[in-house]
Amino acid sequence: MPLTAIFMALVFMALGAPAGAQTGMSSAEALADQQRVAETMDMGVLKRQAEAGDVASQLRLADDYFVGNGIGQDYTQALHWYQKAAEQGSAEAQTELGVAYYKGYGVAVDYDKAIYWVRKAADQGYVGAQYYMGLAYDNGFGVKADLTQAFGWYKKAAEQGYDIAQFNVATLYEAGDGVAQNYDLAVMWYGKAAAQGHAPSKYNLGNLYLTGTGVKADRSRGLALIREAAGAGFALAQSRLAGLYYEGDILPRDPVKAYGWALLAANGGDRVAADLLASMDSQHVLDEAGVRQATELANSYALRQ
Repeated sequence: MPLTAIFMALVFMALGAPAGAQTGMSSAEALADQQRVAETMDMGVLKRQAEAGDVASQLRLADDYFVGNGIGQDYTQALHWYQKAAEQGSAEAQTELGVAYYKGYGVAVDYDKAIYWVRKAADQGYVGAQYYMGLAYDNGFGVKADLTQAFGWYKKAAEQGYDIAQFNVATLYEAGDGVAQNYDLAVMWYGKAAAQGHAPSKYNLGNLYLTGTGVKADRSRGLALIREAAGAGFALAQSRLAGLYYEGDILPRDPVKAYGWALLAANGGDRVAADLLASMDSQHVLDEAGVRQATELANSYALRQ
């Protein structure tokens, strides 16, 4: 899938607040995009097959035009071929076409058309479209914001194994937004996404175990999950570890580790971590040797990601 949605994780950390609902591709989709290679098929053959009405060829040609894969990048041509495949009922093409209208790729932004095409694909059970419908209702993109509707669409995608949708379902259950609050189900859905390697789910689940919110407190398990998320490069988890090492309540106080994790988190855009660094610097918590040690530690953490 060549189109990407905006990633908008809400960043809170100071008291271990959960990561917010996400709006992006799953890791599997991102990996598939990264692994896309140049077309080996003769483009003339592919075009003739597409012009003859072959849906798979139309979709493949649209993808190639979109990313410039074996042919010059051309959003207008990509949209043309997505439209052709979408009109023949291709759920994937309908989704791509809808996202193109939402993002304005090769066409003027048109939320009504975006929703029209994405809904068609979602009604066919296409998991990506179901997720995007949830996203639309969650944020009021082309429809009136409605968390109940958002939850319903996210859950459809979650039930098909879509990790980001599973995460969003869990966050809604945890907060009681769009659905009755249910920590047991929040833990279940976080667990499903975490099992797929989804770092924000590991972080939120870790916080629940760490604080004993909705589950029996288990510091060991909670810390392990937060460490896994931090090790995967999730800035919110890195910031949380920095705070824990600095405070010295749950973890032994270790200013060097606190500074090292804060460096990584701040580099990832976490404001709380940046504030912690500024505070530690202003108070001269570490001398120059300590800062060097923390920097080396941060580099070693980064290399493992």
